[in-house]
Amino acid sequence: MRGAWLGTLVAAAILLHSACAAVPRLSANWRLWSRLQQAQRPAPDVTWDRYYADLIPYLPADRSVGLVQGARAGSPAQEREYYFLQYALAPRLIEPGAAEFVIVSPPSIAATLPDASAYVPVRTFDTDFALMRRARP
Repeated sequence: MRGAWLGTLVAAAILLHSACAAVPRLSANWRLWSRLQQAQRPAPDVTWDRYYADLIPYLPADRSVGLVQGARAGSPAQEREYYFLQYALAPRLIEPGAAEFVIVSPPSIAATLPDASAYVPVRTFDTDFALMRRARP
């Protein structure tokens, strides 16, 4: 019985220490959220989610979508764009490289697609990205 109490106290101390360590980060996030609410501004990156969601009407829900990016592989910009696209377009799977549908970012690198002549533009989203579709098998 005494060992159970001791184990409970140790576990409670570990959990309390973890909770205390999270307080400064939680406080900073709360202040940021409060400032955004007072300024009546959306949270950062919500605009990108909405922007990427504009692709949904053009994409089938049951197939993967290719992604060709101009950003250097492994760079924060490349990874950020990949994860935001994956989140905004779920349940579609975003895969690097070419597929039937390909998101090209920026649109100026569309010529770098493998067999670029086989793709036709579906829609261009300003200078940020473009959606291409394979025209022939």
